[in-house]
Amino acid sequence: MSLETLKKNEEAGESETIISVMESNTHSGDSLHLSDLRIVLLGSRQSGKSSSGNTILGREEFDLRTSAQCVKRQGKAAGRQVTVVDTPGWWRNYPIEKTPELIKQEIMLSVSLCPPGPHTLLLVTRVDESLTGEHRRSVEEHLGLISELVWSHTIVLFTWGDCLGDTTIEEHIETEGKDLQWLVEKCGNRYHVLNNMNRGDGTQVTELLEKIEEMVAGNRGGHYEINREILKKVEKGKMEKKRVKQRLMKVKEQRQSLRSLLGDSLHLSDLRIVLLGYRLSGKSSSGNTILGREEFDLRTSAQCVKRQGEVAGRQVTVVDTPGWRANKPLKETPVLIKQEIMLSVSLCPPGPHTLLLVLQVDVSFTEEHRRSVEEHLGLLSELVWSHTIVLFTWGDFLGDTTIEQHIESEGKDLQWLVEKCGNRYHVLNNKNRGDGTQVTDLLEKIEEMLSGNIRGHFKINLKILKKIKVRRKTEKERVKQRLMKVKEQTLQSPMCDSLHLSDLRIVLLGNRCAGRSSSGNTILGREEFDLRTSVQCVKRQGEVAGRQVTVVDTPGWWKNLSVKETPELVKQEFMLSVSLCPPGPHTLLLVIRVDKSFTEEYRRVVEGHFGLLTELVWSHTIVLFTCGDSLGDTTIEQHIESEGKDLQWLVEKCGNRYHVLNNKNRGDETQVTDLLEKIEEMVAGNRGGHYEINREILEVLEMQKRKEVERAAERSKTSKNLREIQQTFIGDSVDLSDLRVVLLGSRISGKSSSGNTILGREEFDLRTSAQCVKRQGKAAGRQVTVVDTPGWWINYPIEMTPELIKQEIMLSVSLCPPGPHTLLLVIRVDVSFTEKHRRSVEEHLGLLRELVWSHTIVLFTCGDYIRDTTIEQHIETEGKDLQWLVEKCGNRYHVLNNKNRGDGTQVTELLEKIEEMVAINNGDYFVICPKHVFEEKMKFGPEEPPPPLENRDLHPPSRMSLDELWKRPSLPIKGAGSIELYPPSMSGDSIPESGYDDEQMSGGEALVESKIKGMSLEAVGKKPSLPIKGARSIEHPPPSSEYRTLTDL
Repeated sequence: MSLETLKKNEEAGESETIISVMESNTHSGDSLHLSDLRIVLLGSRQSGKSSSGNTILGREEFDLRTSAQCVKRQGKAAGRQVTVVDTPGWWRNYPIEKTPELIKQEIMLSVSLCPPGPHTLLLVTRVDESLTGEHRRSVEEHLGLISELVWSHTIVLFTWGDCLGDTTIEEHIETEGKDLQWLVEKCGNRYHVLNNMNRGDGTQVTELLEKIEEMVAGNRGGHYEINREILKKVEKGKMEKKRVKQRLMKVKEQRQSLRSLLGDSLHLSDLRIVLLGYRLSGKSSSGNTILGREEFDLRTSAQCVKRQGEVAGRQVTVVDTPGWRANKPLKETPVLIKQEIMLSVSLCPPGPHTLLLVLQVDVSFTEEHRRSVEEHLGLLSELVWSHTIVLFTWGDFLGDTTIEQHIESEGKDLQWLVEKCGNRYHVLNNKNRGDGTQVTDLLEKIEEMLSGNIRGHFKINLKILKKIKVRRKTEKERVKQRLMKVKEQTLQSPMCDSLHLSDLRIVLLGNRCAGRSSSGNTILGREEFDLRTSVQCVKRQGEVAGRQVTVVDTPGWWKNLSVKETPELVKQEFMLSVSLCPPGPHTLLLVIRVDKSFTEEYRRVVEGHFGLLTELVWSHTIVLFTCGDSLGDTTIEQHIESEGKDLQWLVEKCGNRYHVLNNKNRGDETQVTDLLEKIEEMVAGNRGGHYEINREILEVLEMQKRKEVERAAERSKTSKNLREIQQTFIGDSVDLSDLRVVLLGSRISGKSSSGNTILGREEFDLRTSAQCVKRQGKAAGRQVTVVDTPGWWINYPIEMTPELIKQEIMLSVSLCPPGPHTLLLVIRVDVSFTEKHRRSVEEHLGLLRELVWSHTIVLFTCGDYIRDTTIEQHIETEGKDLQWLVEKCGNRYHVLNNKNRGDGTQVTELLEKIEEMVAINNGDYFVICPKHVFEEKMKFGPEEPPPPLENRDLHPPSRMSLDELWKRPSLPIKGAGSIELYPPSMSGDSIPESGYDDEQMSGGEALVESKIKGMSLEAVGKKPSLPIKGARSIEHPPPSSEYRTLTDL
């Protein structure tokens, strides 16, 4: 699209925005002039809330420093008595889970500070900063704390108005994009601009107050009313104040008791301190504050650093340790980091007097964080807790709030940690080093703790220490050997100055969040690859260091899910990636994060996925380590040797070829030049050859993909036609003003998130529950009741599901009497749907009898994962088991992206699909007979899946199995050697211990096929008849014939 067209579109959008504003203003007239106005200011930190409050009241009423409490001020403005409540801000790019409980409470309570309720809530956002999808979601979640009704009382208040210059705010809104436009629309197209630098212009405040009056008139003179939930929070706040007093008394008594023991005898002339904590917690800054000068580098380091100095008449030694990732378990922390944590206590002999556990006070402390802290401190033995003090950083964030208030409001996990440390804690404001009392108080607390510790300083087990030191020594020797080996390889390379490839072709492979796309951008020197997840390969080209470079980025797999559990669509793209840069890539870069542990489980996953491309792929592969900045002064060789046999095996498997990239430092071009030279060296070693996959295999794959695209189009057309037919049944007779929905599915499938998306706010707790939860609300003009059920393990048969869960599933339909209109079967689109999963679904839905299927819709979650790919393509590619399930549900399915709740159309469309299904079911809802719930013993016998939608006969050549294709000789890869396989450790099924997050998932199986030989693409079955609309009974289809997926390659 040309710039001219773009500009015309923006101008058209701007005109529409202005017209809609004018229309919304017609509700007001001259009738409403409020003598008393009540305003609440909401927004992220540094958005300009306090400044705006000062501008509205015309004087400096609000302190511009951060506060964790609401502040209320009053005054006269434009002939009105105005009350303004300023609220503490959240971090603009943080989800609500990271916001401390204290802040969330204050936001909810803010509306109760100007009774009977505020006329408006001004959502403050800076006009000089882009509003992204991340920021929009954060706003939506934080306003959701107050309730959905808040939006009809909200006005967007843009600050930094002077940055606009001659640009109108409407131009800014239209240029900024859909996220800001959504926000403005969500607030009824109400917005205003303030220039807080120009308070002399009283018209900007007068106009704002008039807009508020217009909105109030449109709301029929109503203000925002405080609901009961908020009043309950007020009561909870009173209870917390009582607990705060109790904690303060406890600490006071404890310190007095220790001081009496201390007397004048213990004033240590020498103090030894170790700082522990997660990354970005403020350890290094705290070390600098304690020593009173810049001793520690604030950049990430993978090694301990020791510094000394005189502080408050004492010789103080401080050891700063490398941090772990805040909410990640110990098993994901690199071995090198774990070793450094354990060795840290030996760096200040005979041992540290205290270990300061550093936590940020401005970020929520969750159960995940608590477990991570507990596991990492567990490296030092249980005795460590009696020498540990919790050191809270970002003390300026608290403002007038006490640390005790923060501890009590934050909840049980932080309270547990403080108690585990003997109720010892301290707050530092690293921005105010001039206040020496905060350091003196800390040192006194350390001395008090020592007076109560009979054992004195902390001592580590000498055997453990010796063992680590011996291991370190061995690793250093191996590092030297590895460096020598790499050097020899380079010298022995047949490459001379003659091999300088003018054209380089690269394929990037790796797990999700490994840094593939970022690495592609670093290599090409510009933003070519979108960092969001994609299930399709993306190809980009550019000139780099005098070479024409082609880079293909592939979709990533989950780090700890086997190749069998990777969606077929992803495996297909993975295999086809090498054909996108013909005649084939010179190298495949296997991207691995250096800041995460490389386990045996992940080695198997890598091996399984690479098995899709034949054994020859390894001679063209280089391991590309990302997050290079986390190494600090540590060499990559040290990391490889310390990490253990699995990473060492991988590096050896790739011919000892590896490279490190720091994608945060693109200005360092040498790292890319060095990489390209290493690729050329490898190509020379391969006698100038590139990687090639058997052409016949590619032809089969490409033909299969074409057929799947055709079938996807057919399925989409069938679904569309079916919906059109169903809509004729609706007419005016079925317009459900009240909808009842039950969510069913496996654990971590996204049921609770889907419930929150449907209701438009955080109603369901995302943590696992063994009981049904019922919530209600308005959605797309309907009263919607949603029942969330406990999930089962995705790949486990019903016999392994606890009786309590089965009972809850059966009882769920009785929680929305007289019965649910639909049951939404929630399935993740980013995980393969196997026969095991199908059987598990079938058995669990079998608890509700066969009739349940005619009321069920398949709800696919993680919709952001497929992006430009249609859901029909996913269904067709995934294979017979998912196709069977969709057919079993009458070809009814829908996709939700729970990360994009701003897109209301996805919920509206879902509700329409439910209504269409209800119309076909003659308006019936689902009912289960009580005797079936409590008395009847269920028999479970999973039926075989039916054949897919159509006869999938392939042309004769493509019916050849890939077992045969592998036997056909491919072009020889010159220089490829034979490398011994590291024997995989085969294990059986095991129950997952943790859930999926934004980076990793956990499954029940870890089996990986170490060598994959062939694939059958034979057609399956006969075309089934279309599902009978509204049928109460569905015949069991005959067993299907053999159908093998890409995993069977």
